[in-house]
Amino acid sequence: MIDFREVELSDAKKILDWRTSERVTKFMNSDMTYDLERQALWLSSSFNKPDYYHWIIQHAGEDVGLLNFIDWDAEAKTTSWGFYIGEESALGVGGLVPPYFYNFAFGVLGVDAVNAEVFYDNTSVINLHLKQGSHFDPDRDHVLQKNDKEILMVCMRLKKEQFTASKFARLRKELPIKKWAANPL
Repeated sequence: MIDFREVELSDAKKILDWRTSERVTKFMNSDMTYDLERQALWLSSSFNKPDYYHWIIQHAGEDVGLLNFIDWDAEAKTTSWGFYIGEESALGVGGLVPPYFYNFAFGVLGVDAVNAEVFYDNTSVINLHLKQGSHFDPDRDHVLQKNDKEILMVCMRLKKEQFTASKFARLRKELPIKKWAANPL
């Protein structure tokens, strides 16, 4: 069973451990140094960001990963998002996360499209997005500089109509937003 809870300041070390692990950081747009104080400051400021929010992903009552959206634009009715599973023991549950976020994005945030960026060689995530209705959006593809390398970022987009007509639209969970200063409810 998948659930979501709001991030707490006490999650700073856990999130930092996940985020700096080799398996997770290799598919992140940037690398970060292991600085717990800086991580805690970032977490505390995140609740006041109007276009960003995040949750801890839980599986069978255990914290296993992080889900977030960025660049929420209520006027343009779009947002971008991402997630990772930080616990090795829970890698198989990653495919269950997207429908819950899509229902939140389309139902609560009121967006018409959800954007994603994926490293070109992260084929399992690209295939996951395709399976759940996303399409390639090559006009937004771009090259990212990371560790003195150029990495192609494949851009994808899921439109509300495509998702709500899919078999995945029935998968719903509450994603609490009580701490988010820009709470639209």
